[in-house]
Amino acid sequence: MDDMREMTVEELGVLCSNLQKACTKQQRAEEAQLFAELASYYQNREERRTNQDFSQLLQKINADLSQAYNRANEKAKSASDRGAMRSLVWGEKVSKLLKGLLVRYEKQKNGLFENNNVYVCEICGFVYVGDTKPKICPICKVPSFKIHPIQKEAL
Repeated sequence: MDDMREMTVEELGVLCSNLQKACTKQQRAEEAQLFAELASYYQNREERRTNQDFSQLLQKINADLSQAYNRANEKAKSASDRGAMRSLVWGEKVSKLLKGLLVRYEKQKNGLFENNNVYVCEICGFVYVGDTKPKICPICKVPSFKIHPIQKEAL
């Protein structure tokens, strides 16, 4: 219990959004709607940040890659939780790709997005920068209708 902490508004919004998706997949419409409302509530209270220094984000990704995934994998293995282990594999792959994108962005700035679109897989979080979205997600293998464009204004 020593490692427990209060979740941030951003984390609560993401958690509720993910629970909404899980309920939708399980065809639990009423619960999905309730989690959607909670996600919206928390997301509306998020502090919008501008002109961020990506070094802090890069530090968090590096900490996840060097420590957090190892700890989470140990717990998932000890619980024999195959679903968690699969999700952790996806998460680690996506984190490595995001790290690469951040490094490229630091060098190229907005030039990285010129003549390119940005897409995100709603299942695993895979981020793709390119002309057209992939036919399937290279991480979790879902079809392209689960991969959504991101508005460049948000970047």
